[in-house]
Amino acid sequence: MLHVTNGDVAAEGIVLARFDGEVLPWRDVLHEGPVPAVATAEELREVRARFLARSGWTEVRTALEDLTARDRRLERALARGEELVLWFEPDLYDQLQLLQILDRVARASSRSRISGVFPGESIGPMTSSQLVACFARARDLGASEVELGRRAWDAFRDPDPRKIERLLAEDLSELPDLADALLRHLEQFPSVAEGLSRSERQILGTLLSGPKEFGELFRESQAAEHHHFVGDAVFENYLDELATATAPLVRRSTEGVWSITQLGEAVFRGRTDRVDTVGLDRWLGGVWLHAPRRVWRWNRDEGVLVAPF
Repeated sequence: MLHVTNGDVAAEGIVLARFDGEVLPWRDVLHEGPVPAVATAEELREVRARFLARSGWTEVRTALEDLTARDRRLERALARGEELVLWFEPDLYDQLQLLQILDRVARASSRSRISGVFPGESIGPMTSSQLVACFARARDLGASEVELGRRAWDAFRDPDPRKIERLLAEDLSELPDLADALLRHLEQFPSVAEGLSRSERQILGTLLSGPKEFGELFRESQAAEHHHFVGDAVFENYLDELATATAPLVRRSTEGVWSITQLGEAVFRGRTDRVDTVGLDRWLGGVWLHAPRRVWRWNRDEGVLVAPF
């Protein structure tokens, strides 16, 4: 039996609960950086390793070794027909990992028994007894769930994000947390109103009330999320991008206190556009948002994508 979960904290909890089998943390933060529709898993590992290193979180070689070892362990489990238990939370970070794994299952030559443990909340803080109770409610994931995961993974990696919109028009209840997670992904596209992603808008909105130290800014900004969205490392990268733009929207004092600039407030209030003013170079799944070219946008009032024009 192989238990697969989001990262090291959840994996440690599952180990301490003394379930049969091994535990494999998936780790990759797939809602950040390029996840293009390349032909092979090896190519995708190389893309991800370079991105993780550019983000300052690891070295290319280390990331590549870790991703390769992770993938090889899953491949061995599938080849041997080991039972898989997939422990994943409702947030976007976890749901994208789940999709990637289900895509691997769909492409495997043999089929293992697969169970899903979807507690609807964070796994990391759970006690061993809570994890045991969650495991008792594990649900079988059959061919239809696997196929839905494969299709959703393909849509996420496609350069046309409307494939995600079309998927969201379907009944996705076989993977109960998927619809909300994919919608949250679309909210990261720059808004038609002022060019901000949802995360950027939450940062600027939090700073309107006054300067804040990193921890306070992180907590208040993330409090607007229905589910946990990012950790402090990703959040810090968001801030750095806003602060190091040619025309900064936020600034950091020598004491480490963050504040909004006049331009940042003007963008937040829709008086000028973030993309037009400071540009954009960002990947969301398979979509490269690269200004000054026209980019895909999100209409948060209507809940729809707007094509480049």
